[in-house]
Amino acid sequence: MFDSKKIDSYFIPPKKSEKNNQSVGKVRTKTAKYIKLFLPALAALLTGLLIIIPHLKKDLRGITDDLITPRKGELEKFHMENSVFYITDYKNIVNNFNADFLDETEAGSKIIKMINPTGTLPTEQKEEVHIKAPLGFYNQNTKLLKLQDGVNLDYSAGITANTAEMFFDFNLGKAYGVRPIVTNSETAKITAQGFEYYKDKNLLIYTGKSHATIRDENIEGGL
Repeated sequence: MFDSKKIDSYFIPPKKSEKNNQSVGKVRTKTAKYIKLFLPALAALLTGLLIIIPHLKKDLRGITDDLITPRKGELEKFHMENSVFYITDYKNIVNNFNADFLDETEAGSKIIKMINPTGTLPTEQKEEVHIKAPLGFYNQNTKLLKLQDGVNLDYSAGITANTAEMFFDFNLGKAYGVRPIVTNSETAKITAQGFEYYKDKNLLIYTGKSHATIRDENIEGGL
């Protein structure tokens, strides 16, 4: 015999509790499907990260090392900024030069490039020669200083001089130049093709063709 209650149950809406149970069952089924799909994808992603991260750390470490670690040449070169450079001559007299930058031209060369050097050369007569130039090079092996690109000299005895280039040999206490020089003092203006200056003797010699202009107020008498 047919059970009428079972037949009626197909047409009678289920109670709320039954509906909830069916909905929960469907949700659980869908969730299980998603989990089954998501877990392999997550596993693959994690595996990929485990492979990539060590290489990524290595690359980042390499970039950091390039930014922070000095290059071999830079580490070996002498470099100073806004500093004083001391040069001792053959009589152990210290001559000091200030510069915006001091850089060794090549590692181990002992040749120092000086940007905007200014220096003082003391003499035995208690006079001083103040020197200024845009660019200079000092060879620590030969103790030879080269100043260029416009050199200004100010002698404390009241003489100023300008020349394009000059050299100073600290082994001899001698400055010299083979480019035109102009000197000015209270008594005269002198131009020459070159010069020699001996610090110990406090002696300035003009070389090549020279021309002197005596200032009128220093000429005694008349023609």
